[in-house]
Parts: sequence; C-alpha cells; structure tokens
Amino acid sequence: MVFLSQRMKAISFCAMRKQVHACKVLKTLIKEERKVGKKVLSIEIGLHQTRVCEVEAGKKNPHVSNCITFETPENIVEDGFVLDKDLMAQTLKTNLSSAKMNTKDVIFTITSTKIANREVVIPLVADNKIQSIIDASATEYFPLDVSEYTISYSILEKINTKEEKKIKLLLLAAPNNLVKNIYGFAEVAGLHIYAIDYIGNSAYQLLKKQVGTGVNVSVQINDQTTLVNVMENESLSLQRTIPYGAMNIVSAILDNPIFGKTNSREAMQLLMQENIINSHVDMAGEISPGLSIGSDDYDRVMREIRGREDVTSTIQYIMNNVNRVLDYYMSRNSEKRINAIYLTGVGAKFKGIEVLFTNETGYDVKKIDSLFAVSFAKGLQIEGNQADYLTVIGASIAPVGFIPAEVRAVEDKTGNSKTASIVFAASCALAAVLIVGSAANYQIARFKHGVYEKQIEDKKYIEDVYATHQSAKEAYEYTSYMYSMTSNRNFQLNELKEKIASVMPSNMKVLSLTSNDTELSLNIEATSSKVSVSELLIQLKQIPSISSATVANLVEEVGDNGDSDKETFTVICGYNPFHAEKDEKVSLKDEVADKEDEDSNDATGNTDTTNNTEGQITATNDAGTASNAN
Repeated sequence: MVFLSQRMKAISFCAMRKQVHACKVLKTLIKEERKVGKKVLSIEIGLHQTRVCEVEAGKKNPHVSNCITFETPENIVEDGFVLDKDLMAQTLKTNLSSAKMNTKDVIFTITSTKIANREVVIPLVADNKIQSIIDASATEYFPLDVSEYTISYSILEKINTKEEKKIKLLLLAAPNNLVKNIYGFAEVAGLHIYAIDYIGNSAYQLLKKQVGTGVNVSVQINDQTTLVNVMENESLSLQRTIPYGAMNIVSAILDNPIFGKTNSREAMQLLMQENIINSHVDMAGEISPGLSIGSDDYDRVMREIRGREDVTSTIQYIMNNVNRVLDYYMSRNSEKRINAIYLTGVGAKFKGIEVLFTNETGYDVKKIDSLFAVSFAKGLQIEGNQADYLTVIGASIAPVGFIPAEVRAVEDKTGNSKTASIVFAASCALAAVLIVGSAANYQIARFKHGVYEKQIEDKKYIEDVYATHQSAKEAYEYTSYMYSMTSNRNFQLNELKEKIASVMPSNMKVLSLTSNDTELSLNIEATSSKVSVSELLIQLKQIPSISSATVANLVEEVGDNGDSDKETFTVICGYNPFHAEKDEKVSLKDEVADKEDEDSNDATGNTDTTNNTEGQITATNDAGTASNAN
C-alpha cells in the first residue's frame, strides 16, 4: 500500500506538467520494490559440491537465513554447463525440500573458462546508458563474434572530479549457449531466474570487505580455474583468470599409484587431511639414515617423495601465473606495495598450500575462514566454514545479470504489462494532457534526434583513435618494463671507454679491459709515479656511471740503476645502479658535460691527459681480456 500511494503521488505530479520526471520516479519505485530485500536462492553448482544459500538480494550486508551443501552427481557439470538437467534438477529439489527452502527466485553463479572478462573505462554517464554504450562498442572490447555472446558488466568505480569524470567497469562476455543452458535447467527445476552471475564478480563483491586497506590480492583456486583479484581499498584494480585449478592438483594424486586413490573425491580428501604438498617447489626429500638403498622401504619412501614433488610441481604453474599478474600490476604501479595475498576456494583447503605460496611468492599469505559484513540466522548449522559460501553470498549483492536478448525482451514486455496494469486508471486521466502535448513534443524530439545523430556521426572517428591509443599505451608500458629488465651499464661501454681515455695520463696505457653488469676492470701499464695513480683514481670517480675506483695488484719493474722503470696495476671501478628509462635516453657525454663545466676551475689533474685516444682501450663483456690496440 505504501508503494501504491507513492505511485499515485507520482501520477498526480505528471498531471501538474511534470510528467516526465514523475514517470522516472515511478519507474524507480517499481524497480526498488521488485529487487531490494527480495529473498532469493543463490546457487553454485560445482564439479563435486553444490552450495545453496537463502539470502536477501541487493543487500550490502547480506543476511543468510539458510544454507546447505550437497554432493553434485558425478560427470554432470562440464565447464559451467549442466549436462543432465533432469538428474541435477531432481537432486536439487530433494535437497531443497529436506532443508525446507521453498523460495523459487534464484541467482546462479557460474564458473567457466569460456567467459571472457576485461576492465574498461568509459565516460561518466547515467547508469541506464551504460549497457547501450557497451553494446555499441562490444567488438572493440572483445575480439570475438559478439552475436554469439551475452555481454554484461559490473561497476567497479565511479570517478567524478574536476579533473576526471569516468566509470571503471568489469565487462563480461558469456556464450549464449551457456546462459541458455542455465535458463533451461532452471525451467526443469521449476525455478525462476532472478539473475545469473559470474564467479569473479560474486567473489569480488564480498572479498573487498574481507581484506584490509591498501593493495591486497585474492587468489581463488576453484575446481578448473584460478581467479586473481588485485584490490585497492575495496576497488578492483585488476582481475585475471588462470585456466588451471584444484582438479589439476587432484589429477597428480590420481596419476601416481603410490597414493592409492581411484577417484577425485578420495584424492581431494587426501589433500585436505595429509600434508602432501611440500613447503617449496624445489625441495630435496630426506631419507632416514636407517633405510638401506635397495630395500623395499627405501623404494617406497623414494616413490612417496617423488609423488609429493610431482603434486607440488603442479601448483607451480598456478604460482608462476600469479607472480606474472603481480609483476604486471607492479610494473604499472611501482609506487605501490602489496600487503598480503588471501587464499580462497576449494584449493585453499589443501594442507600445506598456504606455506608453499608464502615461500614461493615472498608475500604474507592468509586463508579466509570467516566472513565479515555477513550475518547468519541464529542457530544455523553451517557445514564446513563460512568462507565456503563466499561466492554464493557475494552473488546476491550485485550480480552482473547475464540475460539473453530474447529473454530480456520478454521480461521487459512482462514488466511493462505489470506497470501498465497498476497505473491504468490514472493513465486515462492523463491521456488528454499527453495527446495535446505529444505532437509538439514529437517535432521537438525529432529535430533534436537529427542534430544528435549528426554530432555522433561527426565524432565517430574518436572511438577508433581512443582504442588505438589504449592498445599502443599498454604495449609500450609492457615493452618498457621488459626492456628495463634486460638493460645494464654495458649499453654505454663505448662512451665510457672514450671518457676513460680522456682522463688517462699520457704516460699510462690500458693493456686490457673487462666488464660485467656491476663493475669494470682496467689492466694498466704506467711509467709514472704513484702520485699519477692517485690522480687517475680521482678522475675516474668524477664519471657519473662509476661509483668507486680502487687499485689492486700493483707491480713495479726496477731498472739497472735501481730506479722504478714502469708499473703494472689493476683498477677496479664499481658501477652506479643503471636505470634504463632514465640513463639510456641521455648520453654519457651529456650526463657529464655540466659536471665538467662546474669543476673545470678546480681541476688539478695532469694537463697532458688529452693525448690518449679511444684506440688505447679495447674491452670484452664477461668473456675474457682484450689486448691493447696501439
């Protein structure tokens, strides 16, 4: 009755020449009545277990009134598809009936390697305009036949400042046949689909409330995939899906006869109960000194050690990809610091995996067992721990809502019919007012439409320019990062040789030069006194790329008259750290030009040092010693 009263007020407002605004208010009220606080079933059908929660939709702090977990029939789910709808529907009905869960509206959370995701940024627009923008630019976001996919989105962040006005979105593209498969299953099970969500969005909606401030990472190891979320203060900065999950680890158990497991459920129980996973990927097994080589016990222990190593090595692929995602994020956000990694999903239950991740990633790794910002009904018995229901609870907060085009058209028509029946009586009173103003409004709208269409056509090229710019920017950033990892001071070796030759006294010559990425070694012959050697060290330290210069292996050759004839010694020069982005753009000569001008009046070095030429020095990089080129 409250909503009906509010609607009638809005209708009256329309009659007072504010019909457009009033209709928007009416539409918003109806939308809120239909969605916020509505009790739904949130279901995740996994390879081995199906989880169901009865929860109120649209709540930022969900309240769970009931939840159950039961075994999924074997070989009934494949990459998100329900293969046997009748069997799965009967299993679901039986368990719902036992739990006295009678709600018919349902949110499904699906996990599939066929779902593509991408973070994009669009200009700040009204929420009801976002989907049309995505539909118009879908081919730019996803290199696939968009007619075969259902595309939806989740709003990650809205920025509305003087400097920036934009919306950051998580775009998701699910195959139409996958979405229709879920709709078909719901029909067989006698359920009405409220929404279909993607596990990445479901997990993020609740994970952002479980981690602390700053930058944190969640690694969700599911049955067939691993989901990596990089979050900063509850905002999703990066999300990547790794096509490798807990079942790959389970397969390593089944493939090795030493563990004696014949099915995946037994293998998973073994991984959860016994410490099969080593604490490091490369860890040599220790054999008891009491075991003799060749004995049966020795062979059995060695097979167990090799088996554990094989199981642990399967997790290395996941960790390598996680580290690659983190390296990519840090290359674009070098000023930030990752606080911790949070493990979730079925793979997080495997004993020892937390220690392995800590040792191999170098970050503080934690497991999530309980959930914040979620309330459970008093006395509710939960099988397992609260974190097992993370995705099904998160799906109820803000599901992306995969809806096929034909289903969306039918629902829109149905929704419009319901709305029309509510306001039918009042619409008769408004008819006269609307008819009088409709002709003029139509002409105005038609004129504006033509103007807007022309403006859109004139600016259409901007979309291609923007897409090209974004692609080039990402390629440049990644290439710069990779290049910086392969550069060192030897890129400036030729210029460094010229500079050393310019400060070398005329009575010295370089017999050989060797270098690596940390230091430079000069083998020098001189007929000067030790004062000249000191002068040389001072001059070398003035070169910006050299941080230190020391003398080693000084040998004097005495002539017939007892005086020193010549000296042979080695100078070791340490390099300053090399920064590819900064140092390679500036020539070594340019770097020192200003420095030399400032010090020219105070220089006390030998005035005949300019007699040396580049031809006095030859060099090799970590490959031996080159002879003097006189």
